[in-house]
Amino acid sequence: MARRLAEALVPRTAAGALAPAPAALQAPQGPSGEGLLPIAAPPEVRPAEPKPAEDGRGPARMLRVDQGKVDALMNFVAELTVAKNGLAYLAERVEQVSGSRQLGREIKEQYAVIDRIAQGLQVGVMAIRMMPVSQVFQRFPRLVRDITRKLGKEVELVIQGEDTEADKNVLESLADPLIHMVRNSLDHGIETPETRRAAGKPAHGTLRLSARQENDNVIIEVSDDGQGIDPQAVRAKALRSGLISAEQAAQMSPEDLVNLVFAAGFSTKEQVSDLSGRGVGMDVVRSAVRKAGGDVWLTSRVGAGTCVTVQLPLTMAVTRIVTIAVQGQQFGVVMDSVVETVKVLPSQIHRIKQRETFVLRDAVIPLVRLADSLGLEPAHDAHPDEEAVMVVRVGRERIGIVVDGFRERMEVIVRPLDGLLAGLAGFSGTALLGDGRVLLVLNLPDLI
Repeated sequence: MARRLAEALVPRTAAGALAPAPAALQAPQGPSGEGLLPIAAPPEVRPAEPKPAEDGRGPARMLRVDQGKVDALMNFVAELTVAKNGLAYLAERVEQVSGSRQLGREIKEQYAVIDRIAQGLQVGVMAIRMMPVSQVFQRFPRLVRDITRKLGKEVELVIQGEDTEADKNVLESLADPLIHMVRNSLDHGIETPETRRAAGKPAHGTLRLSARQENDNVIIEVSDDGQGIDPQAVRAKALRSGLISAEQAAQMSPEDLVNLVFAAGFSTKEQVSDLSGRGVGMDVVRSAVRKAGGDVWLTSRVGAGTCVTVQLPLTMAVTRIVTIAVQGQQFGVVMDSVVETVKVLPSQIHRIKQRETFVLRDAVIPLVRLADSLGLEPAHDAHPDEEAVMVVRVGRERIGIVVDGFRERMEVIVRPLDGLLAGLAGFSGTALLGDGRVLLVLNLPDLI
């Protein structure tokens, strides 16, 4: 499926080879023949300081603007980002057709000017759309109070980082998953006062909601000091349901096992609760978060509690990606998930528990060959002198993705797949490149 889809969307030359990107868009080449085209990081978004009014009687008055108008403005900014990407391609075409390098340089200079203006517009509109997570957190004190009263439990709700800001659309996508996670903690995580006293704990439990900003992401954590999740109980249930094989279970760490709760329909509870389960598992939470371009994972200790971490982009309008080559196809990877890119010699790749790995600064990194994950046929050169590896972060784990090469970095609008392609696993959407080609953007957590 991935091969047919990629072949349909990525143009080729008459000989069947991948149509090369123009030199103006290609990465500068290093000694190894690989490289990345640098793109300026967007300026930091800072809240505007209130300015005194011209008459000196106080701060400037606020202007109420309909949310739809702000969203429309952001859509125009996103379209401008795509349009400016075409200027670099146009500069290359001008040099090829007219032979005028001077004209090509002038177009590139104008591209730099428009790029700077587009960055400023993007940051300005994003600042308008930013809102504190307190707009979402403020609904939980009453929710926690009502649920604990019904369950006969004593729970203290602690909220931290409510001033952290994110795009309004991002926070709206976070509301329902957060409610489900809070219900789960109250219903299945935190014990009754009697059970807690018997375990040597305080009678009242603690539910903590926290938010913070890391780079271009907002991190939300829902943690409790309840009974935690028993990885062996998860393992037994997963084996009974056929979710994993005995061989797979033997290779999984306790952290891998507890994260199986995100599998579709999985639950360690035999009875459905009308508060949290209601026949819907944590897989719905993960699906909603990944649809918004984020990821979710959990850590747990038996008897100590559970922490569910949600990572979401600050904005869903414009996305920074890096393009990669795999078996003659070209795909996009969201930059937020990329840690670094390295070259690995075949002699540095070892097998541990039937899985390829390599060592990067004293850390063992598992390897995934992207061509295999996409179902693409192996290349004729099955034994290259060195492997191009993109180290990405999926949840709390770092994984090395083996590709054929790295291409350019750019800012794009990622459109969700629709029609017959809607729900296609492994892809988060498509992006229109400056030269008119359509690029498939990968959803790495689904693939690996």
